[in-house]
Amino acid sequence: MNKVFRSFLLMAAVMIVCVTGLNAQRAIFVEESFADEDFNLSNSELPSWEIIQGGPGKDGIPALTDPDFTTARSDKWLTEEDLVIGVTLNGVTKAYPIRVLNYHEIINDDFKGERVAITYSPLCGSAMAYRTETHEQTWELAVSGLLYNNNALYFDRETESLWSQSLGRAVAGPVAGAQLDLLPTTLTTWGEWQERYPATLLLAEETGYTRNYDVDAYAYYGTTDRLMFPMNHSDDRLQLKERIVGVQIDGVYKAYPYKTLEKAENHITLDMVNGQEISIEFVPVAQAAYVTDLEGNPLPSASMYWFSWSATHPDTEIYSIPEGGAPTSLSMSIGD
Repeated sequence: MNKVFRSFLLMAAVMIVCVTGLNAQRAIFVEESFADEDFNLSNSELPSWEIIQGGPGKDGIPALTDPDFTTARSDKWLTEEDLVIGVTLNGVTKAYPIRVLNYHEIINDDFKGERVAITYSPLCGSAMAYRTETHEQTWELAVSGLLYNNNALYFDRETESLWSQSLGRAVAGPVAGAQLDLLPTTLTTWGEWQERYPATLLLAEETGYTRNYDVDAYAYYGTTDRLMFPMNHSDDRLQLKERIVGVQIDGVYKAYPYKTLEKAENHITLDMVNGQEISIEFVPVAQAAYVTDLEGNPLPSASMYWFSWSATHPDTEIYSIPEGGAPTSLSMSIGD
């Protein structure tokens, strides 16, 4: 089948899902086994037949690199309720609006000479930032158009290897197995972020692309239990799209449901993950979680829907507070 025509058919299927809410599996009628001609999947650690094209192909969703910024005081193009990914690194604080990331998914940026990729996968609601300098190699990430378990696969422009957003790892191509460092981030409202960091920089609305950033194509996506594409994993310990903040300490994974964090006394949750004491400050009005150690130093974390975190980390624990008030963890072994 002609590649352009195939992409057209798939986009039509996606539109059917969005408009009618039909089960995604019924709407997707591309080939059962798909390997994009642009990428070599021969050494993929993911099942190649479960890697599918999610719409526009390679670079069809344009990543941003070194975009312009403005200040909170001088630019009023966001509302107080707009969601942003907030990042503080090397003494620099920046806010990246979700309304822009919905259209670009990746922003390759610089924090005082340190290269970072701010990433957002709308289908998973996953906000993650990675250090993209490893062993004297710098990676510039871009959108491949491919998905695995609804999560975006990126590619680097240096080797065209495929990278999993949720894993932060190259999963196919010349540098398969290379790992990026996850950085601390917070998904919050613009009002809450600029109140906390009044000197923050804000991504400028002028990105060099003609996009209507006022239109949110995913405005209602998080309010339903429908997924756009098939999954090979299911975990019903939480609701499909329940939002969690995920923490990983030396190979141990733990999910903190926002609903549970909101119930904590003074909205502060103290816990231990693999010997590391952590504190999570939850801001109910902004639905934001700040993960730190007990000295207040930010710890790497990721906010996303439960289905995506559990698919990536099937042996994850879940933090919970029983009636007695003492924290517990609900664990599940792989294969349960």
